[in-house]
Amino acid sequence: MPQIEITNLTKRYGKLEALSDFNLQIDQPQCVSILGPNGAGKTTLLKTLTNIIKPTSGSVTIDGISVSENPMLALQSVGTLIEQPEFYPYLTGREVIEFAARVKGANRAKIKEELDHLSNLLSMEEYLERKTGTYSRGMKQRVCLAVALVMEPMILILDEPTFGLDPRGMKEVRDLIINLKKERDIIILMSTHLISEAKEVSDRVIIVDRGKKIYDTANESNDNVVKVTLETPIDIKHVNMKLENVQLTFLNESTFLLKLLNGMDNSKAISQLLSLGYKVKWAEPYNDIEEKYLKSVSL
Repeated sequence: MPQIEITNLTKRYGKLEALSDFNLQIDQPQCVSILGPNGAGKTTLLKTLTNIIKPTSGSVTIDGISVSENPMLALQSVGTLIEQPEFYPYLTGREVIEFAARVKGANRAKIKEELDHLSNLLSMEEYLERKTGTYSRGMKQRVCLAVALVMEPMILILDEPTFGLDPRGMKEVRDLIINLKKERDIIILMSTHLISEAKEVSDRVIIVDRGKKIYDTANESNDNVVKVTLETPIDIKHVNMKLENVQLTFLNESTFLLKLLNGMDNSKAISQLLSLGYKVKWAEPYNDIEEKYLKSVSL
């Protein structure tokens, strides 16, 4: 099972502390998003994790192997996309992916298999034979994602993977991440500045600002909490007396959080509301990451 452990990681550039005593442990397959504004330290963290830069202090290990001391071994099962992708402009997309596969030890048959699979997965067939110097930013991003996915890495590290893509491309990449989680026991560690993206694809979200980890959803649980919006205002006293095995927290007169107690499931809780004559406009799993972000991050 893949593992990542970051311990007391600090990175300074002169007087600027880009990372400050950062700790993170990921010991099971999941998607973890590093969420923060520009300049928060997201890319510095991922560059340190992939040995592109060295930390001032602290350590990073992958599967128990130090990235600084033995990067070849530590990163052998890691696929990465860090910062803006650039390639030699005279190489085609096919040649870039072929080169990456050869570096990772693929034979000719495996290279063809990887090319066919990845070009289809990332919808690159139309321009795979063109030189990358003619590519748009979105095309380059797709090729870089293909390089990261070559030979099915156990850990995938992605720095703003949807940056530069059009809405369709962004959705395709998010769907890809969600499908990878379902199909494979893989750790995906990605950075993003988009709250909606973090909420959509992540099992765990870590908010960073000014080089510090300021919030981690692993430390809190919103399991068994549903956000309910009614079509008409609600009488709080009446509902609290009638509903069983739920706890209500009102956000406004017609929207509230429904915490399920004693094994109560969503459908039964909603049925209680309906039986009292209340019309449910919508109900959705509750995630307060946006509220946490706005309260925690310096503007």
